[in-house]
Amino acid sequence: MNRNMKSYVISLLETYSKRERQIDLLHYEIRHTTRVSSEEMIDGMSLGHGDGMGGGKGHISNKTMYIALNYQEKMEQMNEESANEIAECLLKLETEQNRLRHYVSLLEKREAEVLRSFYFEGYSWEETANRVGVVLRSAYKIKNKVINHLAELYAFKTSLG
Repeated sequence: MNRNMKSYVISLLETYSKRERQIDLLHYEIRHTTRVSSEEMIDGMSLGHGDGMGGGKGHISNKTMYIALNYQEKMEQMNEESANEIAECLLKLETEQNRLRHYVSLLEKREAEVLRSFYFEGYSWEETANRVGVVLRSAYKIKNKVINHLAELYAFKTSLG
């Protein structure tokens, strides 16, 4: 078995909870992204300020409105780029999590339970062994066997291109 693939699988399992938190954070960011509305932008920039040089207080020059409209377009572009970056990162993380969960679901029930208990749910190895109904040494053996099996699944996926 490719040692790099085993290391990759172990890394995926060990960082499962971290990715779950990142996914939750990105979902929050998408829902609560601060966006400046066009009305707010134009209102903020169109308020005239007397500069003491001709024109009365509240005078709005054509340049100010032109700048406001250009700034509005730039802000919309930046808002869209930001949302796209978040969505791209979210898609990558969710795809990886879904693949890992699916591969674990392909395992035998007891094998999957060992991995879920320790890596996904955060139980200690002793607690995991008790939950599955095996001795600690057997839980470690199951883990090693399953990591090899998962590495084969990931290697197969990688070989497809």
